[in-house]
Parts: sequence; structure tokens; C-alpha cells
Amino acid sequence: MRNGVPLIVVIVLLVVGAILLLLFGGDDRGRRLDNSVIGLNGLAAWLEDEGVAFKKSNPRLSPNAEDLGLRVLPLYDVDLTGNAGTPRNLSDLLEQQTQSDIERENFLSKIDEIPSVVLLPKWTTGFIETGIAHERTLIPVGSYPLLFAQMDLDGLRLQRRGAEFLSAAAGPRGEHAVALFQAQSFAPDSLPDNCRPHLVLDGDLIVIACRFAEHDHVTYFVADPDLFNNHGLSLAENAAFAAAYLPLLASDDSKPLYIDSSPQLLTRYEAVEEQRRDYERSGSDLARFFEYPLSILWAVMLLVLAVLFWRGAVRFGPPEREDDPSVNQAKTVAIATKARLLRLSESDGEMVSDFVRHQLSDLTTQTLGPDLGKAGLERFFAHLSRKDATLAAAFQDTSEMLIHGAGEMSHAELSKGLDRYKQLLEKVTRLNGSLGIPKTR
Repeated sequence: MRNGVPLIVVIVLLVVGAILLLLFGGDDRGRRLDNSVIGLNGLAAWLEDEGVAFKKSNPRLSPNAEDLGLRVLPLYDVDLTGNAGTPRNLSDLLEQQTQSDIERENFLSKIDEIPSVVLLPKWTTGFIETGIAHERTLIPVGSYPLLFAQMDLDGLRLQRRGAEFLSAAAGPRGEHAVALFQAQSFAPDSLPDNCRPHLVLDGDLIVIACRFAEHDHVTYFVADPDLFNNHGLSLAENAAFAAAYLPLLASDDSKPLYIDSSPQLLTRYEAVEEQRRDYERSGSDLARFFEYPLSILWAVMLLVLAVLFWRGAVRFGPPEREDDPSVNQAKTVAIATKARLLRLSESDGEMVSDFVRHQLSDLTTQTLGPDLGKAGLERFFAHLSRKDATLAAAFQDTSEMLIHGAGEMSHAELSKGLDRYKQLLEKVTRLNGSLGIPKTR
């Protein structure tokens, strides 16, 4: 059971790390939506290429609303007061009309802060999953009256052309050819009193400008989001038109646009005069260390820790100690094995040479510490010489003779040399005390 504990720890760490990746790694749903056919990452890239200043919403950044010229606000929600449930099956997923819930209070606060361009929803999740722009992947027109009422645009209606392209010249001088498939527009006779037409393409009312009592700036509503999303920017000259049109709607062309795809209200107002503020710390401050993207870091660290633990505790085993009997036992076994091979090959001289070399190495290690090779052997003989110079010289000569010349000696010379070496070794052992040197046989 004890041997299985490291493996159990590794498995637990791997499982916990994988669970964290699955639970919190999926927190980038907003980024996947931005990259999808109905997202606005393409618009951001095009604005950057055209040199138009802009910022993108980021859950970790809170820009000052007064520093922004226009908010580009895509809606992926047809009911601002309800929450979209989790699809139970593939059919429910494909027919899903809300991809990102936004609270009505947040929506109204966004359009109250600064001039905004609201891109109405058009496509179901089926369009995102399949990439097929079909009548069946359109949000039914009957889903919009509730949304318009929640946006204080009661009575506003949408209409569609059907499975055909709308093509028209757009821009201040009509220099851009714009195209929309399954074009979605406002019914002109349904405009509320506080709204007026702003962009008409081939007779279809695509953009309206509305004023609300809560603020003095204009809020623009775009009936067909394909005019600005990733899908639509690939058609005709929609991308060039978008880069030229949006800056014209900003309250101040010196301020950047703000592409706000977050359902949260991230912008803030700053006081003209800087004042000291005291903040209360709570458990939520600590909880932020475990939110995305830091949650990914913790999950990866757990996985790396599991691998390191496995390599250290399971694969390589516990660290070896210098005084571990198993280490000396392994060395003894290796020497005995090599000696047996030498005997089988009738290499008595080499066997004697290896025997004396290893015994001197052990003697040096036990006298002076860790094996230092040739330098350590010289220090050992110098140490011995200080106690008995004659014995040291005789022992060194005999040892070197057996190490370097044993291969050329006859059996009689080897036997005589070993006897001489044994006698000297016993004297060295008595001189230095018992060093645990095994007796020669």
C-alpha cells in the first residue's frame, strides 16, 4: 500500500488539473464568439490596418468612458431580462437564439454612457456551428418585439428580403460597394418618434438614429449586423465601408472607438479631481486569483507538479545517500561480476589489477572522503607517508606494480605479489585503524 501512495498522489493531481482546465479553460466563451462568424475580431483587425484608433473590451481593464468616442455594441441576446438555458441536445443548440446573456440594466447603462452603435442579433447558434447562412439559421422575426420593448423601442419591426443579396453603393460619396445576404432591415413605418433613418441601402433601412430622454447623445441601431461582423466583412467592400463609416458616428473623432463584446459593464467614470479612496477588502479579491485566465495557470501548475512528482517519486525512486548500504552492495556485486568474467576469460592479471585498484579507491574514500580519483590516491599515500614513510613507499610500489604490470606477470609472480600486497595492506590497516577493508582471499 505504501508503494502505491506516490502513484495515487500523481493520479489525484492529474485529475484535479484536468478538471480545472475543463471548468475554467472554457471561460473563454466570449473569445470564441468574437472569433466566430458573428463576432467582431475581423472588424478590429480591419480598423487596425486602416489606422483607426480603437479599444477592445477586456474583463481585466476598465477604460474611462469619457475617453471613448463611440461604443460598438453587438447583441447576442433576444431577451434582456431572461437567461438562456443550456441546450439539452444538438437540435436545441442549433436553434439557440441567445449566445451571450446581457442584463437589461447593463445594456441601458452602456448606451447611456456614450454614443453607441447597437448591432442587433440575426443568426442562431446553428450558423456558428455549421457556417451555413440559411433561412433556418436566422432568428425568427417574431422574437424581436420583446427585445425592442426592453430597449424602449416599442412598435419597431424588422423585415427581410429572403435568400438574395442586397447590393448598394454606400459611404459619404457612395464609394463603397456594400453587399448583404438575407438582408435584415427596419420597417420604415414602424419607427418610434424618437428615431430617424440614418443609412438606407437599396431602399432598405439598415441603420436608425435614436435619442432617449436619459441622455443627450445619439444611439444608433443596426438592423443587419453582417454589415460589421466577421461573416459580412468578407463580402464586397463591407470592410472598407465599416472602417470609414464608424468613425463618422463618434462624438469626438480624436477619441478611440470601443468594441464592447462583453455582457458586463466594464467602463467607468473618473472624477475630474483625483481624490483618495479607501477600499474594503473582501473574499472576492482573493477569489480573483482563481478566475480566468489565472485559473489556467493553476491547472497547468498542478499538471506539471504531478509530472515532477511522478518523475521524482515513482520513476527514479527516492534519492540515494552516500552511506546507503545498497549503493556499496551494488558496487560489490558489479566488481564480483566483472571478476567472474575475467576469470572465465583467463585474464587473471586484469582481474588482480582491477581488484587492487578498487580496493585502493575504497581505502582512499574511507580515509579522506569522497573519491577524488588519482589526486585522492596521491593524497592518501602522502597521508600514509606522514605516519610511516617506509611502509607507504613499499605499499605504493607494490600496488602500482600490480595495477600496471599484473597483466604481464606469470601465475607465480602474481601469487607472490598478492601475498606481499596482503601483508602490507594489513600493516596499513593496523596503522590507520579498522577501515572496513575486506580481507583478501
